[in-house]
Amino acid sequence: MKALVVYDTVSAAKVTGKVAEAVVAGMKENGASVDSYYVGDASKANIKEYDCLVIGAPTMAWRPSARMKEFMAGLKGSSFAGKSAASFDTQMKSAISGNATKHMDKGLTELGFKIASPALIAYVESENKVYKLKDGEMEKAKAWGKDLAKKLS
Repeated sequence: MKALVVYDTVSAAKVTGKVAEAVVAGMKENGASVDSYYVGDASKANIKEYDCLVIGAPTMAWRPSARMKEFMAGLKGSSFAGKSAASFDTQMKSAISGNATKHMDKGLTELGFKIASPALIAYVESENKVYKLKDGEMEKAKAWGKDLAKKLS
């Protein structure tokens, strides 16, 4: 099983990028072959060569980041029928934070992907406008990656 992880990360702390690294590590631990790209470099990968696309972005204004929305818009017009996909986001734990994964999963489904696993939500906190993952979120992300690889094998 060959997977492609494409992620955006916007904070100085690169919180979503760290979650992507944990997801990739978990997937590899369970035998998946995984390539990972920051969304700005994702054009280097041919998505059709992969069995699964995993996308991740921070939640911003109740939606994925602008770069992730642009990436997904660039996939329109292609069919990915028979391919699997999954998504993850980072967000503040709040009733008003929104959820980027709902939008990403909907977009993936519209492109023909089959959602392989419920989305991962990794919670962040801010102290003096410095973002960091809440305790236990990296372990949760790695476990999610391991579980995803298991579901795909």
